[in-house]
Amino acid sequence: MIYNYRATSVASSSGMRNDRSLGARQRGEAVVVDSIQAVVDALATRLGRSVAVDDPAIKLIAASRHFGDEDSLRVRSVLDRQVSPELQQRLLATGIADWTEPEILNADGEFDFAPRLCCPVRCNDILLGYLWLIESVDTLDEVAPHLIALVQEAADTVAVLLYGKMLLHERERSQAESSLRLLLSPDHEDRARAITEIEEDSLLASTAHITVLVAEIDRNPGEDGTVALKAAAEYIERRFPPRSVLTFVRGRRLVTLVSGARPLGDTTAQELATQLRSRFVQLTTSTPFRCAVGIGGNTQGLEGAAESHRQATAAARAALLLPMFGNVTSWAALGPFALLLRIGFDQLTEDLPFPGVRELLADPDKQILVESLEEFLDRAGDAGRASAALHVHRTTLYHRLKRVEAVTGLDLNNGLDRLTLHLALKLSRLNPAHPA
Repeated sequence: MIYNYRATSVASSSGMRNDRSLGARQRGEAVVVDSIQAVVDALATRLGRSVAVDDPAIKLIAASRHFGDEDSLRVRSVLDRQVSPELQQRLLATGIADWTEPEILNADGEFDFAPRLCCPVRCNDILLGYLWLIESVDTLDEVAPHLIALVQEAADTVAVLLYGKMLLHERERSQAESSLRLLLSPDHEDRARAITEIEEDSLLASTAHITVLVAEIDRNPGEDGTVALKAAAEYIERRFPPRSVLTFVRGRRLVTLVSGARPLGDTTAQELATQLRSRFVQLTTSTPFRCAVGIGGNTQGLEGAAESHRQATAAARAALLLPMFGNVTSWAALGPFALLLRIGFDQLTEDLPFPGVRELLADPDKQILVESLEEFLDRAGDAGRASAALHVHRTTLYHRLKRVEAVTGLDLNNGLDRLTLHLALKLSRLNPAHPA
């Protein structure tokens, strides 16, 4: 029974390390929130007025007790911890995210609320939130200078606290991204080290089931594209409970790992991938990119994450290159392309290993033959359906197919020759360097 005792001891020790790591992180965040609450309460007591602090998305961080000066918006904000999405958009549309000094914010016609003194919370020119006081005046000129000074002093103190929290969060995110990259490495030792890091740092609450999604865009993203990919990743992270998602952005690719006690499910994965892509597209309207999302298979445990990642990458590549798959597709939907995509693009040269096929694919004047041949083969040799899809007479289709046979030297009545031509066509579609 010694070996059982030892295994139990190791497992217990690992669990204790996880609990300590998670507990330290939660305690650190709680200390920051408590410190901000203390600043808010001290300012409210000194002024005899209610004070609130929101994050940049107008979500409540801390609020003081009320002194009879609250309005319906403040009450709703405290109860819901945030304002409605419509009001959030309206508030941000006023330009408060660009403010560098306290200003008075007045209500517009659609949303009625009391005037507010809005003091941006900034550190090192980074917007970290807003400090609010409900006002009975409409302009900053009517606010006592000493009150503005006290508010600015409190905002500066809150800014330092939030900046420290942001740095801690960025450090943890960097560590999580590093662990995820290692987890998806082809090297077994890298993956083993990543699993140890993820478990010891409690980066994921449950690793029973893993699904990887890959979003890929069609060209170098530049700064705007990279920011949009990261924002799309954060958007997806917020849809799940804490410690359920790991992400990283590299080049023109976003990788998202979703973990949970139960499988993600095909429908949920499709919805998630669609939302991820939609969020990226919304953020890049001024510089449109072609974006595709691939979904890997579900795997049990972290050991299979690299395989799910490989599958998701192949699915994203198929969606980018082949219109038949749309903008979102899964590994399970690829069919024979799941095998064809395992061939490296560097092997898909113009010198395709099929007789006469290169001439057919490389000649722009023969593209109508390529189109007709592919439609015919995709429809299992059904000339009636193929001619209808091409909007040509069946005799015209037969004439084109005879020309294909003449160019390639292959016989479309021969099953192996059909397979040869079909493979050549599909491989050429997967080769971005090929003119077809």
